[in-house]
Amino acid sequence: MDINKLIEKGYTVSKSCYHKGSMVPNYISGEDYEKWIQLTVRFLEQNFPDETFTIDFKEIGCKANGCGEDRFHKLIGILEAVRDILPVASKKQDMDWILEKICTNFNKAAKALLNRRKDGGTPRNTIEIRDEYDVQDLMYGILKLFLDDIRPEDYVPSYAGGNSRIDFHLPAHETYLETKMTRNNLKDREIGEELAIDIARYNGRCKKLICFIYDSGNFLQNPYGLISDLEKLSKDEFEVKVYISPL
Repeated sequence: MDINKLIEKGYTVSKSCYHKGSMVPNYISGEDYEKWIQLTVRFLEQNFPDETFTIDFKEIGCKANGCGEDRFHKLIGILEAVRDILPVASKKQDMDWILEKICTNFNKAAKALLNRRKDGGTPRNTIEIRDEYDVQDLMYGILKLFLDDIRPEDYVPSYAGGNSRIDFHLPAHETYLETKMTRNNLKDREIGEELAIDIARYNGRCKKLICFIYDSGNFLQNPYGLISDLEKLSKDEFEVKVYISPL
């Protein structure tokens, strides 16, 4: 059941369970009303488990059956507000999913470029990912399949005496994307230190920083530990996501 049907069902149930009080204010009470509340709670918990409006609905809903109609109007008000923001929320969730898939499957795309079709029996030159510039070029090409406004090497003001340019800025999603490629002298500790500085630099300039590490040479000794350490640097209004490919 979608949210519009839940709202419609709520109005229908409120009418069938509506009672006029003689000595008390009018109220809404009944088994169907309680079932509707629980059905809606499950919907919100499944789709928006950590949102404030889910918590508010549950708190109001647990005491709504048998009480005044004002509680029902509060419940409906929450659902109608969720309905209005749902397209924006879904769009954000979809893009988060797309960016995750791009990063986690990046190595598959890079490998596919190494196995090009033959032209008249003659193999074409392969496209190899040799350094971070190659990573950025391929990443940019993939991102363009999903996003129109991508700003490569967006300028970031100085931090701790140095200037920097972020690899990709996705302004519509308030997201920066920083790419790294491991090599013999750029392993766990070195990449961790570089990205920790980047995270401090970009904090407050966007809502999310995605750190993508391309480890085609398997130089990282503890990739899961690196992910954990860097993502712990997230703040309340600043999320850090780290992806390593292949992993």
